[in-house]
Amino acid sequence: MMKDKGNRVNYKEIGIFILILLAIIFILLKIIPTNFRYGILIAFGISMIVMPMTKKKIVDHDERNYQIDLQAKACAFNILEMVFGLLLLIFSIMHVTFIVLVLTLTAYLIIKMVNLLAFSYYHQNN
Repeated sequence: MMKDKGNRVNYKEIGIFILILLAIIFILLKIIPTNFRYGILIAFGISMIVMPMTKKKIVDHDERNYQIDLQAKACAFNILEMVFGLLLLIFSIMHVTFIVLVLTLTAYLIIKMVNLLAFSYYHQNN
């Protein structure tokens, strides 16, 4: 029996993820020259902003795929909250500059605010 081609793994996203991990490892190991590090980080920052703006295509328009997508996003959001908490704790232990702490805390608070506003919106409209 042949597999349905609509439910295949998205190798493009996995490849991009692996490239990002490799670049981070190379930056941490100082294999990449200092001049290129900031360019790579800027490129990754831009791609992290642009990629969520492009809508993912769900090939089969059935309810199961939508539910799987929502569960994956919920799991990622829960992990993101833990990562931000760990970052704030680690940054404060490392005594990084105050602006880094403020920016990290601001990003965390923006995410929590969007979460609360979206919950309120969907609770009223559904």
